[in-house]
Amino acid sequence: MDLYTTDKIYSFGLEPENEIDFEHWTSQKGVVDYLEHEAKDEYIIIYASLPHTFIYSVFIPNVERNEKEIEDLKEWDCDPYSLWGARYSSRIEHSLSDSRSKILSAGEQIVFGRSFEVINNDKSYYELNQKLVHALGIHYVEENDAWCKLDEQGGVVDVFKVLEINDRYPRNQTGIIIYAKREELSKYVNIEDLTLIRMFDFTRCKSDEFVSWDNNCESKEFGNSTSVYGSLSITPGIGSYSRGFQLVDLSVPKEQSGGIFSDEEYKKYCSYIAYDWKSKTIKEISCHPDCWVNQFTESNLPYDITPAFFNPEVLLKYKNYREKYKLGDRSINCRGSWHLETFDVNAAGQVHTYLVYLSRLPYKEQLQWKQYNEAPKAPLSERAFITDIKGEWDEIDDPLLSLKQKLNNLYDERAPWWTLRDEDALDKVHYPHTTSMDEWANEILNLDQLLIEGLNKKWLSKKAEDLGCEFNEKDGTLNLLEVILVALDLEEKHVKKIMEPFRVVHKLRSIKAHTSRTKAEIARKNALKEHGSFKKHFENICVDCDKSVGIITEEFKRSS
Repeated sequence: MDLYTTDKIYSFGLEPENEIDFEHWTSQKGVVDYLEHEAKDEYIIIYASLPHTFIYSVFIPNVERNEKEIEDLKEWDCDPYSLWGARYSSRIEHSLSDSRSKILSAGEQIVFGRSFEVINNDKSYYELNQKLVHALGIHYVEENDAWCKLDEQGGVVDVFKVLEINDRYPRNQTGIIIYAKREELSKYVNIEDLTLIRMFDFTRCKSDEFVSWDNNCESKEFGNSTSVYGSLSITPGIGSYSRGFQLVDLSVPKEQSGGIFSDEEYKKYCSYIAYDWKSKTIKEISCHPDCWVNQFTESNLPYDITPAFFNPEVLLKYKNYREKYKLGDRSINCRGSWHLETFDVNAAGQVHTYLVYLSRLPYKEQLQWKQYNEAPKAPLSERAFITDIKGEWDEIDDPLLSLKQKLNNLYDERAPWWTLRDEDALDKVHYPHTTSMDEWANEILNLDQLLIEGLNKKWLSKKAEDLGCEFNEKDGTLNLLEVILVALDLEEKHVKKIMEPFRVVHKLRSIKAHTSRTKAEIARKNALKEHGSFKKHFENICVDCDKSVGIITEEFKRSS
């Protein structure tokens, strides 16, 4: 089914107004072709209840499709409101056990239609077979009206989708369609050795005139050796009805399905320009596990910790999509999907990581990294060399990490003057590594939101009042903090110096939201002229802010 247009299935439920179109409509030409073609789409209908149209699907054991089996399945008599229940208070009967078809009675229901007086005015709602839900790892997402999962890149994928049609049919008629991702159904039926059967009933008549079918009804059987079997009955001038079933072959070779979980055997790998420690050469090396060995294995192959280097723009994708990616100090996590254990940035501003970690990324993510791959311009960062290569865990002097730790301690200690207003704020602040002014401005904004917006104005106002400070109620948190520090017997000149880093951050945040492009360009040039790079500029700000937070913390502790 085409997710972006329901015109074809929608048209099945529209009764033509003129006689010529009505005659063609009741001939039901094209119905079988539609079912066969639609069953090959990326998404296929498993349930449809529309005017003149009914389709309902269940799983059944694999059948031989001989005459006996075909006749048995023509006896279908089920719908999604067939539910599990207690029989004579003595046993629980499964939902299809009462079917006239012996094959269907051994089947497995997919969709369950239910209603409850206290929910949405007793309107029907739908549930999925929980065995199917758990096996495919899908979850109902209300805003999508779908059962969803995450793909290998952390994107939300609709696997089963409910579509309501409420405003397209005449006479206030409504409809419901539930469709499923064919690939996911294939995974399930391949493991369980099942077949998908779609039962259908297309009844086409003049709604305003129809009373009953008469003796002039002409009936004929139809069927083929592949999928669709049933009968069509036509009463000229009155209408027609077809009833039958379709056996949908969802089986695929193992290498295409990969089962419920991905199969490492069929994973693809990229190659990268990397520095081979053994040969001390720069060359292109595949990250396939067969192409490297660990440090304890005697081999001519490169080590698993062979580093590959990348333009720092490779990180922008993860910085700009916080909902999907969590960018740590040295790691990247994609929600519900993959994890890059470690990376770092060298003196030339290049991001680097190791072949063993690149090999664990999905192939599409490997390609994302490959487009930024380049020859090394400088060795590994000092931190990476000490921790990853030498295996030592000496504390690394990093002003941003130090600042984050101080703020995290304030939060843990419930310091009254500063609070963590956003639980993710600490994880949002990173060094800017590219020459992009937008990245730099974004990181300044993130730092301001963490540091400055964390100041507790209500507490600062009360503290200033208790100390007898002169202040205006409209004063911002920075002014309040400054007059409080002066009142705590710190020299005004010293206080100005303590507060200066905070004011620099707050002033620069306007680059992102308020300042004209001309002023922003001046700020950019000044930062590069004075520090050589946005990273060095940001690092210098963090050094000053880290010192100021430490001093302020001690002063408040001393005065408490």
